[in-house]
Amino acid sequence: MRIFFRIFFEDNSQGSFPVDYRRIFMSVLKRVYEGTPFEEIVLSHDRVPKPYVFSVGFKRIKEISGDSIMFESPVFFNFSSSIPQMVGYMYNHLGRIKSFFKDAEISVDLPVPITITSEIVTFKILGSAVLTRPETEKYYVNPEDDDFEEALNHSLKVRLDLLKDLLEKFGVKVPKFEPVSIVNKNLKKVPVKHYGGFIEAFSGTVTLSGNPDILNFLYENGLGVRTGQGFGMLKVVKEWR
Repeated sequence: MRIFFRIFFEDNSQGSFPVDYRRIFMSVLKRVYEGTPFEEIVLSHDRVPKPYVFSVGFKRIKEISGDSIMFESPVFFNFSSSIPQMVGYMYNHLGRIKSFFKDAEISVDLPVPITITSEIVTFKILGSAVLTRPETEKYYVNPEDDDFEEALNHSLKVRLDLLKDLLEKFGVKVPKFEPVSIVNKNLKKVPVKHYGGFIEAFSGTVTLSGNPDILNFLYENGLGVRTGQGFGMLKVVKEWR
C-alpha cells in the first residue's frame, strides 16, 4: 500500500536541502510514528530490515553546490509498506508532517493499490537502490558485477526471513522465499552522499521474473538494502503477459 505527498515550499520558489536529504525524511518518519505501534520499528538502529520503503524526488533540481541541493517545488515524498496500518498512520498524522515543514503546503494522495499478477514485471527504481555483500572487501554490489542477481536474491531472502514474524503480527501474509531471475536490466551506478559518506547505489529499470507474491513483496517494501533510509522504491512500468 502506498501514499504520496507533494510538498510545496514558499509559493513554488526555490528551496534548499542538504545533499544527503534522505535523512531529513527519516526524521519525518520518526515524528509521524512517535507514540504509535510502529515507533520502535522506525526508531530501531539494529541492522534489521525495515518493513517499508520511501523515496524522495524533485520537480526540478536547479543546482547542486557543495553540500546543498537547490530545487524547484514541489518535493515528492513517497512511502510504501505491506502493512496497511503503517500507511494509515501516515495519512492520519499528516499534521505531524506539516509541523515538520512549517512553511510548506502539503497535498496527499492514496493511489489505487496495485497487485502484481504477472510472473514477469519491469520496474523503475524511484531514486536509487543499494545492494551489498556481507563481510567482504568489496562491500557494494554494482549492476555490472557477476553476482548482482545472487546479491539481489540474498537480500530478498534475508528480508523475508527477518520480517516474517513482524509482518504476520500485523496480519500480512509473507510469501515463502523463491529466487527471482533478472530478465533484463538497464541500470547505472550512481554515487550517493548519505550521512557524511558516499554509497555506491544504482538507478534505472530492471525486469524481474518470479512468483507474483515475491514480486509484490519487492514492490511494496523495496528492493535491496537500506529501504528504511530511502533506497530501493519501485514503480511498475509493465507487467508482461
